[in-house]
Amino acid sequence: MATLALTPAADVRALRAEFYERLKPHGLAPLWEVLAALVTPTPRTPVATAKWSFSTIEPLLMEAGRLITAAEAERRVLILENPALVGRSRITSTLYAGLQLILPGEVAPAHRHTQNALRFVMAGNGAFTALDGEKAHMHEHDLVLTPNWVWHDHGNETSEPMIWLDGLDIPLIQSLDASFSEHREDRGAMPTTRPAGDAGVRWGNNLRPARMSAAQAGGRRNPLFIYPYEQWRETLEAMKANEAPHAHDAYAMEFTNPVDGGSVMATISAFARLIPAGFATRPLRTSDGMIHVVVEGSGKLEVDGQVLDLATGDIVVVPPWASRQLTASAASDLVLFSYSDKATQEKLSLWREALL
Repeated sequence: MATLALTPAADVRALRAEFYERLKPHGLAPLWEVLAALVTPTPRTPVATAKWSFSTIEPLLMEAGRLITAAEAERRVLILENPALVGRSRITSTLYAGLQLILPGEVAPAHRHTQNALRFVMAGNGAFTALDGEKAHMHEHDLVLTPNWVWHDHGNETSEPMIWLDGLDIPLIQSLDASFSEHREDRGAMPTTRPAGDAGVRWGNNLRPARMSAAQAGGRRNPLFIYPYEQWRETLEAMKANEAPHAHDAYAMEFTNPVDGGSVMATISAFARLIPAGFATRPLRTSDGMIHVVVEGSGKLEVDGQVLDLATGDIVVVPPWASRQLTASAASDLVLFSYSDKATQEKLSLWREALL
């Protein structure tokens, strides 16, 4: 080492480069050359801030409905691709988002997969998602869940199109090389086994079956798979009427699993938020990349100094550890639905926030 220390810098670089080349055939590489990029002081993400307008996407989705059937497509969806991750079918490094259309009379055939999925209804009323043979009839702004490895299909027995936002942990499952899926041999819907609404009555009233353990309910898997808009919206209004807004959150609630009170899904957290008219939250950072849907109202979202105008129907992605601040317009409250990978990060003791 003393001899190397006295060697001219250019010669040292050449010696190291030659050494690194000799390592490659052995499947080896020097950690010290990449350590700073691997273990960073704060998150470094390729995810970019981006916004999509539902009013722009809806006619394109209807055009897709004329070009391909639900049966042909299996799921007729337009993917929301992060502009920094084009071609990778993801909105963040761990999450996927897409807008799905099902037309009157159509059935999206039953399948199941290891990916967790949520649906947030953007337009239409009355179509259904069925889980293991139980139908949940969906209405605008309802949250509907499909936990991993549960048989599910979708159908539209109404006279109007239905469109919802799909949020899945597809990139996360890909990174773990843990993707499995199955399809019904008849490529049809599951037979009905329980009346519609059974899960909500059984699990959604602060009750659970007395002789049913968490394991019998599917372990940590959430047996309550629909959260109606009329209920979660009422909760936000009650908060607004009875307490002052939080400086960073305004009025925010997290959807929970009635089995254990934890996140609504094993890998995905979901939230509802109300920003009162004219109110501006203080900025904060969180380590989870978050997707927001503007349910009501208008306002602004500032992300690391970039200001985005928000209108009803907008879908926005905020990168991990980006500073974000929400402001509602003076004319009306701003109501948001959001989802993120916070549930995954918390299980791994990774989640952090900074209140600025």
